[in-house]
Amino acid sequence: MKLSHSMQSAADIPSPFESYSGDGPYSFISYAHADKVKVYQTIRGFREKGINIWYDEGIPPAGEWVDELAQAIKKSSSFVVFVSPRSADSRYVRMEVQYALSENKEILTIFLEDTQLPPGLSLCLQQFQSISIKETNWAENACKALLIRQDSYELNPPKQKQQENSIDEEEIDYAIQLWSSWSKALEAQNRRFEKRHNLKPNPKYLIPETVSEPVAPPQIPELIDTAPAAPTEDKSNKTRHPFALDVTITKQSKEEKAEPQKPHLNDYAGAFKWIPPGEITILVPYSDERRLVHVRDGFWLGEYVVTQAIYAKIMGANPSFSELTLGEDSDNYPVNNISWLDAVSFCRALTMLANNEGTLPAKHEYRLPTEVEWEYACRAGSLTDYYFGDDPSELHKHGWFRGNSRKQMHPVGLKFANDWGLFDLYGNVREWVGNSFVNTLLNDSEQDEFRISRGGAYMKPAVECKSSSRSTNSLHHRFRNLGFRVALAPSPTL
Repeated sequence: MKLSHSMQSAADIPSPFESYSGDGPYSFISYAHADKVKVYQTIRGFREKGINIWYDEGIPPAGEWVDELAQAIKKSSSFVVFVSPRSADSRYVRMEVQYALSENKEILTIFLEDTQLPPGLSLCLQQFQSISIKETNWAENACKALLIRQDSYELNPPKQKQQENSIDEEEIDYAIQLWSSWSKALEAQNRRFEKRHNLKPNPKYLIPETVSEPVAPPQIPELIDTAPAAPTEDKSNKTRHPFALDVTITKQSKEEKAEPQKPHLNDYAGAFKWIPPGEITILVPYSDERRLVHVRDGFWLGEYVVTQAIYAKIMGANPSFSELTLGEDSDNYPVNNISWLDAVSFCRALTMLANNEGTLPAKHEYRLPTEVEWEYACRAGSLTDYYFGDDPSELHKHGWFRGNSRKQMHPVGLKFANDWGLFDLYGNVREWVGNSFVNTLLNDSEQDEFRISRGGAYMKPAVECKSSSRSTNSLHHRFRNLGFRVALAPSPTL
């Protein structure tokens, strides 16, 4: 195919203007450089209409995610992606779109040509406005949409978030930067608990608002052990993670047992194992209350964590760190460097795909498992520290952790599964679950920006890979040891 003169000379076209650098609202422009002829012509028209434009003028592509691009997307009032076969094949465009989705940005899709997008990405973009240049007055309609968003942004500016600190992933659960936020969430949690039970404020549960150094969490019996003590036979020291749950499982009666279900197979995401209904007794965080939680509905849970191949097939991009795959084909390795929002977007896309194809069970959806569902499925009826017993020396048979991983991830499914057929629960990557930090087990409507992850990871010691181990991070954070597993469960909205 012979290219037009304009396409042939695209690389030689100078930038039409400098990227916006003020403090006001602006539109972020995502595009393939092979399309710059048409894109530059379009954004020049946008700017003449009073729209502030940010694009990658002067910023060279890099092998890793470019900080300037991430910050520009985060601060933008709207996100514009120019779609063509070239941009659909561009790793950088796909990453920019995924990041915009994770930041809940308003997206305007402008189709330069008829283009087939990855199915998950296509469905995610369908919820936003799209315009084709084949439409009459398309440029005018695009300008009008962006001006409305820009004006709305000026009238209702978002609250400025504190700049995120770069913290080593091994220190994040204990870092000073998080204790301040945790203390506020804890205090709010206690106020709600006391109000619900008509209790007077109990100072033993409170942490000072001003934190100048790491503060030990409140000493609640059987819940917290902050000091990384020397190895001991005392079973009261369940874990050194300050927010781990001490759990016992009640045995199910024969009358309560549900009929076993066949494994569920999704053409995109693979096999899901059936998890029968039952009960689990959990100590509520920040209290001495034990709560019997009924898992009333059985559900299916992914046999494996989501792999890099599956994530890329659905979402069109692979955000994982390539250096963690030991130089091998990365397809069967867990996807990593995933935020909670990324995981939720994947689940929504998978649900929409299955619904469109007529393969979604009635009144079900693909979603992240709740914290209770994850631990219930992990334990598979066990009462011990691990589903295989209490001896951490046996962990190497069941998961990849600090003691055997060589500081690398490994392909899924190489270790033993638990009794319900689930692999890699204790290693490779920690797994996001659906719970907010503040509302775990209390069914509170209030949400904060922190989410829970469960399971072990390739860089974690054995003591932090127990069935009860629990970690907390911002829903925006991405780490090389964070991935997720998908559940197929009854939808709470249906």
